[in-house]
Amino acid sequence: MARIEHNILKIYLIKTARWLMLTTPFLPLFMAENGIDKSGYGLLASIQALSIVFFEVPSGYLADAIGRKKTLVLGSILGALGYVIYSVSFSFSGFLVAMVVLGIGQSLISGSDSAMLYETLVDMNRTGEYSRYEGRVIALGSLMETIGAPLGGLLAVASLRYPFVAQSVVALIALPAALTLVVPEQEARIRGTSINLLPALKRSLLLDRTLLLLVIYAALVGGGTYTMAKAIPYWFNDSFASSAMQLGIFWSVLNLSAAFFSHHAYKIEQRLNPPLFMTIIGSVVSASFIALGVLPAYPAMAVLVLFYCTRGLATPILKNYINEQTDSQVRATVLSVRMFLVYVLFAALFPVMGWVGDASGWSTALVLAGICFAVIYGSALFAFTVTKKSA
Repeated sequence: MARIEHNILKIYLIKTARWLMLTTPFLPLFMAENGIDKSGYGLLASIQALSIVFFEVPSGYLADAIGRKKTLVLGSILGALGYVIYSVSFSFSGFLVAMVVLGIGQSLISGSDSAMLYETLVDMNRTGEYSRYEGRVIALGSLMETIGAPLGGLLAVASLRYPFVAQSVVALIALPAALTLVVPEQEARIRGTSINLLPALKRSLLLDRTLLLLVIYAALVGGGTYTMAKAIPYWFNDSFASSAMQLGIFWSVLNLSAAFFSHHAYKIEQRLNPPLFMTIIGSVVSASFIALGVLPAYPAMAVLVLFYCTRGLATPILKNYINEQTDSQVRATVLSVRMFLVYVLFAALFPVMGWVGDASGWSTALVLAGICFAVIYGSALFAFTVTKKSA
């Protein structure tokens, strides 16, 4: 009989399938090869984000209602299918279908995987180590991107389509791992009782202003880091006019930096209080956009390494802040609300960046994005600080 602690390894495998990304650095190049310009790619990426937005909270609610294992299985199937569609598409409409399928699959997994990890640690009486395990999961994901980028670069040298063919095979790794997960006892007990999740979600999120503001701030940071990841290939191509292989190597350096800091995130969390940590994260993210737009290429590369180190710390620590404040029965839904807001922000901002980039240059788009993030981070952090003092 499978043991609960084996869930951790299986979650690692699911993350490997999601994050061994052979395609990410080359997606804009692949789009351009098929006649899609910056604004067209921005629109496609925005539609994908909106598909995630539309399904994100319902999928988290579904995970809490019917079980995280079932949504992880379905999300794994759609993840593989999306890349199969990419592999055989040559037009805007084909890429649109692929992105929507991937968006739905991603929404089914996000929130459910972290909730499954936390509930597994509850069964193991090790919830105090969540930041350590989540950090390891994210470090593994970043390491997989580190490996995937140059492998994808080797394939892209032959054809920009080959990384997408290979990615559909990689995505299938998640399916057997998801199918063999063990349902934690606490989740099984909740599934066996009659619970109306909407009132529970309202009590946990809407009536707890500290939790609400934590979710909002974590989402804003996630939106910033996700937007930067999508923006880097255009910046790199404009700055260096280099090959796909060189972009893949640089992508690996960035993700290796994130992996190292994710692995040690729990140590940093012990030394910094939440308001100070949140201030540092918001400052680095917003300043990095501006620096990328105004600095020469090589100093900007150093800024990007710092940005990815910060990204490696942000996700596990901010997720732990949220988990510590959240009831088990709505954990996946609350984490899905965070991802919902991440993609709302991205869907609103990235198409505008694409239009500005086509009209005035990518550097201008980056600077404007940095100013926007500085304003919203400052406002959200001020609200969080005031709420904490009055609590």
